[in-house]
Amino acid sequence: MFGKTRRPAVAVERLDVADLHFADVLPEGRHIELPGRGTAFVRVAKGPAGAPTVLLLHGLMATADLNWSLAMPALAARFNVVAPDLRGHGRGLRTQRFSADECAEDLAALVNVLELGRVIVVGYSLGGLVAQVFVRHHPELVSGLVLCATASQFDVPTAGGAGRLLARAARTLPEPIRRAAMLTLLAPKSAGTERGRWLMSEVRRHDTVALLDAVAEAARFDSTPWLGDSTCGAAVIVTQDDRVVTPEAQRDLARVLGRGFVFELEGDHFACIKRPHEFNELLVAACAGAQA
Repeated sequence: MFGKTRRPAVAVERLDVADLHFADVLPEGRHIELPGRGTAFVRVAKGPAGAPTVLLLHGLMATADLNWSLAMPALAARFNVVAPDLRGHGRGLRTQRFSADECAEDLAALVNVLELGRVIVVGYSLGGLVAQVFVRHHPELVSGLVLCATASQFDVPTAGGAGRLLARAARTLPEPIRRAAMLTLLAPKSAGTERGRWLMSEVRRHDTVALLDAVAEAARFDSTPWLGDSTCGAAVIVTQDDRVVTPEAQRDLARVLGRGFVFELEGDHFACIKRPHEFNELLVAACAGAQA
């Protein structure tokens, strides 16, 4: 959750479950042992034989299921799909240390263990940050890059002196207090409904210290000196009404990238689950364009 004028701003929006759309049936879930790293959890949706693989990376405080449940079947008509929970999120690798570098190594290990070859990596919000680092560290594993509702720099309150002090103080709080604060922050309207309870069951799996690390990672992230050096196919999906990662910051990202397709969608930061039909149409087109 992150703009000022040209960068992403922190804005907390309490979602209403009634506005959110998720699949009733999810693809196969697998626990994958990554040598020397731990056990990863992934959703796998098989596409046509011989189709390229799309690797989906979710946003901050989300999971593969929360971010991508309706995207996975839409993509599986043309691609094989693998969607992991990032470390510290959901069922992801158990750690109290979140870093984009470590996430990139997790993904490289996952691609190699599953023998996926070169993948089209798709990142949403924080997942876009991780996707950029993955492409930088492992270009040999990437055939295409799709960045959604994300940026090359994030303007996060914890980047300031007072903000850093507040973030460090939050880490020293007892875990029950941190967890209660997280649940209060992320609880949607209608949380007592069946769908609301499912959503919160996903949130409860998060590691609160890892989430604080992820926010700090975003605060210091800056891919502008190197993102344009990548040579794989690319596409950017801009969410035009975004108050978390501003549209200006998303378009700046496209300019830094310097190539590829730019798709624009009317919708806020949660367009992937508020307007999934429109978003997924663009996502399929972006993945097809990025691999060309």
